[in-house]
Amino acid sequence: MDALRKILVSFSGILALAVQLGAVSIVPQPSEMKETRMTVQLPSDRLSVYPADRSLKPLVGVWADFLRKPYSPGTEVLSTGFTRIVSETVLPEVKLTGNEQKADICLYLDASLAEEEYVLEADMEGISITGGSSKGVWWGLQTMSQILVQSAPGISPGEPLTIPGLYIQDKPRFAYRGAHFDPCRHFFTVEELKTFIDMMALHKLNTLHWHLTDDQGWRLEIRKYPLLTEVGAVRSETKIGSVNDTAAGFDGTPYGEGCYYTRKDVKEILDYASARQITVIPEIEMPGHAVAALTSYPWLGCTGGPYAVWTTWGVSDDVFCIGKETTFSFLEDVLDEVCEMFPSEYIHIGGDECPSVRWETCPDCQKLMKAEGLENERQLQGYLLHRIEQYLNSKGRKIIGWDEILEGGVTPTATVMSWRGPSGGIKAARQGNDVVMTPNSHFYLDYYQTADPKANGEPFGIGGYVSLRKAWSFDPYDQLDEDVRKHIKGVQANTWTEYIASFDHYQHMDLPRFAALSEVSWSEDKTSYDDFLVRVTDSMKPMYEFFGYIYAPYVFEGIE
Repeated sequence: MDALRKILVSFSGILALAVQLGAVSIVPQPSEMKETRMTVQLPSDRLSVYPADRSLKPLVGVWADFLRKPYSPGTEVLSTGFTRIVSETVLPEVKLTGNEQKADICLYLDASLAEEEYVLEADMEGISITGGSSKGVWWGLQTMSQILVQSAPGISPGEPLTIPGLYIQDKPRFAYRGAHFDPCRHFFTVEELKTFIDMMALHKLNTLHWHLTDDQGWRLEIRKYPLLTEVGAVRSETKIGSVNDTAAGFDGTPYGEGCYYTRKDVKEILDYASARQITVIPEIEMPGHAVAALTSYPWLGCTGGPYAVWTTWGVSDDVFCIGKETTFSFLEDVLDEVCEMFPSEYIHIGGDECPSVRWETCPDCQKLMKAEGLENERQLQGYLLHRIEQYLNSKGRKIIGWDEILEGGVTPTATVMSWRGPSGGIKAARQGNDVVMTPNSHFYLDYYQTADPKANGEPFGIGGYVSLRKAWSFDPYDQLDEDVRKHIKGVQANTWTEYIASFDHYQHMDLPRFAALSEVSWSEDKTSYDDFLVRVTDSMKPMYEFFGYIYAPYVFEGIE
């Protein structure tokens, strides 16, 4: 049957079906959601979608690919109660239709809605998703995905999906909802990064922070400086176990040959992310975390080397020499190519964990300090960041940096990413800088998820403890008066990969804590944690299993 299938049942039948279906669970919590006393039936073998505006047509194909693409095709899912037949038989294909009256789902635009706002209605007239832009429609489709997957368990092949009548009006609390991706310590392929982007879209996250350079590996092709990837991408070996376990030693195996992203890779990732309404912000670390660059071109450092790409974790004393003009020529050349590859308004320039010990004995740095009237070596970092900010501003770009950039003084146009707890973000917001809150206390997802990781069988990690409850509890506006809250642009979670060598491990650390990030950054009015946990269990857990994602099971087993 081509027309949208609808069933009108008796009042008693509705109540019986409502008991069977239960309430629809959505993560993040929508701004407004009402269930009505009716049901809508959809074909389980094929959905037809009508985009009323031509600009929405690409979303249909992207959504179809999204629903058809499990992370591990052909593998068993994690739950025996939710079989792979759902992804093979239910929703294997989404068809584009030119006839609105015959479509199962209709997509519309409404300029009166905010850019990322959407309205989803399922009633006797059919199912419609209306957005303020393609972004709003896309987030509405993500909500629709959750509804469909919740409706699927237990049905037989060919049996229709039944969903309750719904009215949802929803929009995000923050414009910036970010996730950080680190391929520097351990590398991840283009296909794995695409899966990460799909995971972001599932949680209505819209900004990918791509960390591309560090002491342990330079991961971005720069044509003018080929040694950055020929030399700087490869370390001779890797630390075994904890960085504090000196007895464990090193593995003796070179790591990183060919492990970098070409310009072609970057374009492929940018196109993939853009189609899923996600902005990509690149990060080029400076002036610290630069050993891979110094190893490639030793004249960039204060001592001239020799240097070696770092084989362990932590903070190196070897950083960019700020007293040499050649350093600035190098950084500007690199940023020129970064700006050619990445269209994002913002470029992340790092600025964190930068010792000044080399600058203290460097004649070039000391000469610059005297010429510029700088009182101490820490001000050299501020000098570099000011120059880089001005350079990027001249190219129509803005900078984001970690909260250490506050120590050298920043202009009001710099955005601060507060990682050492919320305090840096609070300070920056009060002095007028825009802020992205990414506190390690709540959103460092390389931290353990249970209080006793050894007893609970968690994979080896960096330490720390951030439970799902702790992440969910974060208030980005805490301690901020109403007049400065406007400077909090959003929230981001960071996952550093010193101890994460596989993508399965990466997923395990992010899921289900991405659900907490989603709720904190999207939902204006949070419910109780118990309600949130029910929704994560009823909605996101089936989604993870539908796609074959790896997630930490502890929270679903009552372990914190």
